[in-house]
Amino acid sequence: MSMKVGLIAGDGNFPLEVVKSIYKQEKKVFIVALKGSASKDIEQYPHLWIRLGQIGKAIKALKENHCEELIIIGGVKKPNVWFLNPDFGALKLFIKLLILPVKGDASILKTLLNFLEMDNNFKIIGAEKYISHLLMAEGLIAGKKIQDKTRNDINIAIERCKNIGTKDIGQACVVANGKIIASEGILGTDKMLKDIILRKIRFKNEGVLVKLAKPIQDRRVDLPAIGMKTIELIKEIGLSGIALEEKSSFILEKEKVIKFANENNIFIFGISNGKT
Repeated sequence: MSMKVGLIAGDGNFPLEVVKSIYKQEKKVFIVALKGSASKDIEQYPHLWIRLGQIGKAIKALKENHCEELIIIGGVKKPNVWFLNPDFGALKLFIKLLILPVKGDASILKTLLNFLEMDNNFKIIGAEKYISHLLMAEGLIAGKKIQDKTRNDINIAIERCKNIGTKDIGQACVVANGKIIASEGILGTDKMLKDIILRKIRFKNEGVLVKLAKPIQDRRVDLPAIGMKTIELIKEIGLSGIALEEKSSFILEKEKVIKFANENNIFIFGISNGKT
């Protein structure tokens, strides 16, 4: 009997990239897909759809499919809906969630991880075990030399990201000409960028998007990720580039993103140890 990798899949195409990579390494996968978040394309693989409160149902299915390793990937549109109608298997988790002092994404996820590991004996692993090729590298991977004023913007943004991250609000912010233009809220990075566009704020190749893991978060889940959508929005706003943490962020469709960045004179820079 072969062990399968269990995957709890949230938003977007990211979970699919992970699944494809696991199959390339000749392992089998069983996916628990979250209704209202996960992509329909998941249905080509062995799967179960659940609504957020049905963690009991999910655990039962993962055990029946002999999943020992568990990967949780892709955000959830509104994490606090974990509190809606818990099924019987989720009651213990529900009580733990209720007594959380701060009900932000990272603390909810930490509680969930603890529940899956301690109470249900799953081994939670980071997606990088299977998608290390999508991890961010150190230094400049696209675009040209970064200007000094942009380095200053990046440093301001790093401080801001640490601040909102410690408060469990978000992972990203945009800084241009020394000013904070926007910070990520619960709805994510692309929503923050779309809001800048709606506010009719535009730049001419200046300013930066910085996205960092929250200081308080468990590094095995919800590491920062960008993809084509993010870089297209960056181009529309007119920012000069993106800075991410090396080895702690993913780039989906990495080759495509780097090609687009180079063609549009947008830099992608890997921050090492919090320094530019």
